[in-house]
Amino acid sequence: MTAYDGYEYFVLRAQELAITLGWTPVNWEETFNAFSERLNPNTVIHNWLGSGVCPRAVAKGFKCIFSNQGVWYLDHLDVPWEKVYSSDPLEGISDASQQQLVIGGEVCMWGETADASDIQQTIWPRAAAAAGLGI
Repeated sequence: MTAYDGYEYFVLRAQELAITLGWTPVNWEETFNAFSERLNPNTVIHNWLGSGVCPRAVAKGFKCIFSNQGVWYLDHLDVPWEKVYSSDPLEGISDASQQQLVIGGEVCMWGETADASDIQQTIWPRAAAAAGLGI
């Protein structure tokens, strides 16, 4: 078994267990990019590396969470809050029924660039700007 085969086996087995327990599996986009045809159709795809995956995922009937790391990761301190508005989670998705499959967005904050002394100004107003997009 190759490392790739082992990864695929692990992901698919974990999905099977999650679904058996009544949970919804959420997978990072790498699984969609590598073996989307084998994923359970109830899988939610987490698009984090940049734009382009949500449109392909919803076109195949998957739900998607948008989280563009270049803009919506709050530890990227060089990104001004105004730029957050330019990262549209529905970009490239014109079909209304497919737009409904984008279930939301997520901003992320990795703690190595912030501490108690600057957490508020690190997170806000960029998190509020993402929330203001209203998906």
